[in-house]
Amino acid sequence: MIVHLNQRLYDEILSYSTRMLPYEACGILLGESDPTHEKHTYKEILRATNFIPFRNHAKDPTHQFLINPIDMLPYLSQTSHPIMGIFHSHPTAAPIPSAEDLRTLWHTVPTHWILSLQQPDKPDLQVYQLKKTTTTTYHKLSFVIGQ
Repeated sequence: MIVHLNQRLYDEILSYSTRMLPYEACGILLGESDPTHEKHTYKEILRATNFIPFRNHAKDPTHQFLINPIDMLPYLSQTSHPIMGIFHSHPTAAPIPSAEDLRTLWHTVPTHWILSLQQPDKPDLQVYQLKKTTTTTYHKLSFVIGQ
């Protein structure tokens, strides 16, 4: 799987995450399968179309995030641009899923996005696909920021 993210959406995510400091920012990405790449070597190509920021409801928002499921309800039934990813930032940590991230039900969403602001002058966005079996694993996905 490869994920496309245009520069405008990346800038929105970065701006929102920076405004939320020192707290973890969170939200969802809506998107679509990219039919223009049917002959590509990747089995699936997803294109992010919208970033929807949400309030972080965690008890300790500096080290965790919690999205209120009620906030997500309007987006669960969308068919033209369904939820393609869960996003959150790590203000002081690397963009790697934490043990807490791996215990959530977010593995049911196609992608998991983490933006590290550990080095503010070098934000680091990574996109993962989480798979839950008897243990939860993750692997980094390729993504492109562009037009």
